[in-house]
Amino acid sequence: MDRQEHSKSSTPFVHHTAKAVLISAVALSLLLPGGLAAAGSSSASAAAVPSVMDVGGQAAVTPDPSKAKITEDQAVAKTRELFPVLKDATVSGVRLGGDNSWPPGGNQMIWNISWSYEIGGTSYGFSTQVDALNGDLINTYITYPFLQQDAYYPPKLTRADALEQARKFIAKAAPSLGPDDIQLSDNEAMNPVGGSLFGTVQYNFYFKLLKNGLPSASDVLSITVNGNGDILQFSKPAPGLEYPSAKPAISLESAQKKFTDGFAVGLYYIPVYKDNTIEKWVLGWRPQEQSLYSINAQTGKSMDNEGAEASALPVTYEAVPQAKERFQAAGTGKEINAAEAAKLVQQVVSIPAERKPDSQSLGTGYPNTKQKVWRLAWRDNSSTRMAAFPASSYAEVDAATGQIYQYQLEQFTGSKDVKPQPAPAGAKKLTQAEAKQQAILLVNRLYDQASGVLKLAEHGGTWSVLPEGKGFRFQFVRYYNGIPVSDTGVMLAMDIYGRLESYSAANPDFSTIQGQPTPAISQSEAVQSYKDRYAMKLQYNLIGGYNNIAYVEPQVKLVYSPLPANEQDQSEVLDAATGKWVKVYAYSGQNAGAPAAVDLKGHPAEQALTELVKYGVLVPDADGKINPDQEITVGDWFTFIATASTSNYQGDPRGTEQKTVAGVKPDSEYYKAVSFAANHEWISKDTVLQPDNKLSREQLAVLLASFLQYSKISVFLENDTAVSSFSDSASIKNKGAVALAVRLGLMQGDNGKFNPQQNVTKAGVATVLMKLVELQGKVDQNIGQRQRM
Repeated sequence: MDRQEHSKSSTPFVHHTAKAVLISAVALSLLLPGGLAAAGSSSASAAAVPSVMDVGGQAAVTPDPSKAKITEDQAVAKTRELFPVLKDATVSGVRLGGDNSWPPGGNQMIWNISWSYEIGGTSYGFSTQVDALNGDLINTYITYPFLQQDAYYPPKLTRADALEQARKFIAKAAPSLGPDDIQLSDNEAMNPVGGSLFGTVQYNFYFKLLKNGLPSASDVLSITVNGNGDILQFSKPAPGLEYPSAKPAISLESAQKKFTDGFAVGLYYIPVYKDNTIEKWVLGWRPQEQSLYSINAQTGKSMDNEGAEASALPVTYEAVPQAKERFQAAGTGKEINAAEAAKLVQQVVSIPAERKPDSQSLGTGYPNTKQKVWRLAWRDNSSTRMAAFPASSYAEVDAATGQIYQYQLEQFTGSKDVKPQPAPAGAKKLTQAEAKQQAILLVNRLYDQASGVLKLAEHGGTWSVLPEGKGFRFQFVRYYNGIPVSDTGVMLAMDIYGRLESYSAANPDFSTIQGQPTPAISQSEAVQSYKDRYAMKLQYNLIGGYNNIAYVEPQVKLVYSPLPANEQDQSEVLDAATGKWVKVYAYSGQNAGAPAAVDLKGHPAEQALTELVKYGVLVPDADGKINPDQEITVGDWFTFIATASTSNYQGDPRGTEQKTVAGVKPDSEYYKAVSFAANHEWISKDTVLQPDNKLSREQLAVLLASFLQYSKISVFLENDTAVSSFSDSASIKNKGAVALAVRLGLMQGDNGKFNPQQNVTKAGVATVLMKLVELQGKVDQNIGQRQRM
């Protein structure tokens, strides 16, 4: 079962695009040595080089209403039929056109229907989209207050029941899709088993769409069904692109042989992420980037991650010469201010004169959350540029050292208002060789000790030349102890005159790398282990869209792609020290493939403990144990209720400056959980907690009253018989809170005693949490859902 996530904290990505035609982990491989990102994706990169189009020419084609095979009234009627809850909703507007994305998609024949719904004098609005050519529902999202929020645990529908319901709805909502045109994804990242423990039960399903009988890597249909069987969300792609014939000119055997003969792995330091934060590092074997390139099914040639024919030569890595002008850390001994950070940026880059400082914020860095960075934006706020995506430049600067981590001349790549910069007076256009020297000079100025820790990745040929000769790009790989590091390094792009237009430098915390273990398995053994996991599969790949340099007209190609035989394996790498497979991207709730805890069977709280493991609230240790009778701390309690409320309680690690909350400092392991609790008013921010202290039963009762927003009511229960009947009631200080917990069935006594000073175990808290789950819908408060506005 999936449960609704009630709070999500997110910060916009550093580089924004108005529309990404394809979102793929492979696109990240330009920043990574060896292609781990490619290993974790079944699609090609969005950063294709050929056939670049001028963004300014991407005007939407005006749709012709006479060509619509589904009328406006029919589209409205179909939506009401699919969602009976809309019977009392009012249509506030209808528009025939695209899906409001930029650049406009190929399908401009879409009915965009705006709805309004009034409850108690408050008006709510949302929209739905229906294809005007085939009548398929394209997109909608319906939630509170349009649906009753009573789909609590235990749900009326099991996951299997909900899947059947989803398939029936798809057949009705998208008649152009036959039963053989959809394929349920078996990837746990796409179909997570445990959303959140608290909240309405929801089941999320993702289906690959088949074209001409083949899967299309970028075409995924998503649907959400709640525990009562209501459809909450539906999204079906409508790209309006042509798909080539599904008949390949190259045989599968030929493609498989080409893949097998060219497969290679390399040894890297690889970060292991948990909830978007680096949890640890492993020394691991992973495929080289070229090894995971798709093969064009018509030509038999390998295609790089940009859709171009791949070079037959491997990528080489060159030392970075030390330049005369090198990065020097700020020597003030204190944090620089926003003006100083902006000055450092403008000493290196040329920001258009009409763009003025617009926003500045000091927040947590990423991926190194120990750092504080200035996030700065320069915008042209003139009346002629007040667009959804205004012309804007963006930078991130380390507040302690002044090192620049990010710079984008165009923060919003899809902005229609962007004009090319004029050529600098007296400047000449650079050759590819001159641009390479300029890149070396720039990286020396921008990156600390660049010559000692970076190497230039030479892709050969004209890889470094941008489309239509508009500039150049260069990639630098980060090394640590002589070994390349994944998810780090530098990617920069400059215009034809050598002016920096895009710069990205990941700077993680290397202090947690534990020495340099001796590999337990050889390179040849690693190669064979990977080969056993991968197979070439015929599919469609979408290539094109926006990257941080240019827009490429989207197109679909028929390819053979090397994919893991088991989708669950696509984000795993081989730990060279242990020979075991390690998942490098893990999120709370991703427990579909996790083995059951080994020490729960026969325990009195086995059922409750098992549910908490299922939803990621409790996580087995390396030996598969939960240790159910282990006592917990005050901080553990907040971690449990935060995780039970949303698998994303930690949010995006890039955020505002962190300050002490409820006496808990930012460096505490419990800080994010306590902050989440304070933001949801489960505790006061002025409270002074002792998160590392063991949690007693009486303390738990007090925290339960606060969590349920019943602290004031509990005062009236001081003399309640629920607490006075305990033989040890005299030793209970917070009698009202204990009485409340007992009256609600959350806690109970043992042999006539409450045992207020007894410490709470994992088993004990599991029982309480499941009692809270069952209490949902029976009390005035929405358990785990209140958030400070």
